[in-house]
Amino acid sequence: MNLFKIISELEKVDPELMDRLSHRRSALSMLGDISKKMALAAAPIAIGSAFNKAMAQNTLTNPNDILNYALLLERLEFSFYDQALKAATLTPVLTGVDRAAIETIRTHELAHVNLLTAALGSAAAPAPANGFDFKGAFATYDGFLTTAQALEDTGVRAYKGQANNIPRTLNPTVGGTVVNLLTVALQIHSVEARHAARIRYMRRGATAGNQTTIFPWINNAEANGAPAVVYGAGNPAATFPAESNLAQGGIANLTTALGATYSAADVSAAFDEGLDNTTVTAIARATANF
Repeated sequence: MNLFKIISELEKVDPELMDRLSHRRSALSMLGDISKKMALAAAPIAIGSAFNKAMAQNTLTNPNDILNYALLLERLEFSFYDQALKAATLTPVLTGVDRAAIETIRTHELAHVNLLTAALGSAAAPAPANGFDFKGAFATYDGFLTTAQALEDTGVRAYKGQANNIPRTLNPTVGGTVVNLLTVALQIHSVEARHAARIRYMRRGATAGNQTTIFPWINNAEANGAPAVVYGAGNPAATFPAESNLAQGGIANLTTALGATYSAADVSAAFDEGLDNTTVTAIARATANF
């Protein structure tokens, strides 16, 4: 079924659905961009129960909703790397230190899943019944790494986008130990950023085509073949600016405001931007078809 037909049918039942997901025009434009970049948007997408709560509001406030949102992202990433390591198409090229790196990243993602599941206890949402379908993401080595870059960069922005919504006093007992969830979320966020840098480094290697213009950090919201929406503005853009943002700390443009002239690439690369959950949700659904 065509994605836009699904949206049309859903709007007949719930006319406000698209407005809650994101602004109508930006959502359709965003999904259209993904279809051009990855040819995935036309694939069937199940509107299941796993993200329904998260999609219903642009800013999550309930701690369980925030943690379940993070849990689904971690499940998605674990499944992605687990499927990649088992893909016959990648076995001849994903070898040596690069394969070891992906195995390590998979282990990290599973640790995140287990911790969030334990923290949520009985409030943990079930995993998507049909799992995650990444379609042709494993057909080629560079295609796999491009999708990995998109998922990791999205994950980094997703955690940053929710950091202000996690109560500083949320201290559940996990495995018999009281932990502060904001601290844990920030610890996971930094690891996801390291994953993103590692994937970008792998894209620079000979097996991926010596793409030496790709850096471990993000310059000017450059997508490097990944969906541009991953690096664009969220909703609202004033709160979730694009990765090309040059305004920080009340200074409108850091390229000249500090007494010296810096390039836009210098300034944009020096800061990462958060992303709202509705935009993250749309990216995840278009990538993983769950």
